[in-house]
Amino acid sequence: MVEPFIEHPGGEFDTAVDAMADAIRRLRELPQGSNWITFCAQGMGSRVDSYHFAEIAWRDDNLRLDQPLDADEIAQQAGVPPSSFSKQGDMYSIHQATPREAAQVLDTIFRHHMGIRPHTGEGNDYAVGAEWESSEPPATAKSSPPPRRPWWRFW
Repeated sequence: MVEPFIEHPGGEFDTAVDAMADAIRRLRELPQGSNWITFCAQGMGSRVDSYHFAEIAWRDDNLRLDQPLDADEIAQQAGVPPSSFSKQGDMYSIHQATPREAAQVLDTIFRHHMGIRPHTGEGNDYAVGAEWESSEPPATAKSSPPPRRPWWRFW
């Protein structure tokens, strides 16, 4: 079994944005052409006792999304410069963004366009993880230590 690249909450990061910023920083240290990695977010579903999941695929600062987005609107909602998020063919680029800005873009997409919202009583945060799409991560990839209770194993 391949260990997740990141998992939050797990005690290492204060927020989902902090966890994603660290993951993006580490991903940028890998050689270009690495495998796709999927950022997965989990929040409250349509009822208090239900869950909602969303995914964004990332590789080499390109995002693969299932829905078209207005890049300028996302950048504005995320509070980042317009150059931090742009449409590139059938994908979106975060190449010009700092790791923090890129994480803010992912957070905005998860919250405002994919419907991720925190569970009642858990403040303004949600669970996020990242896993390699292939069965093997790149040889130089380092996973964060696993938390005590995996967040994605609720079903």
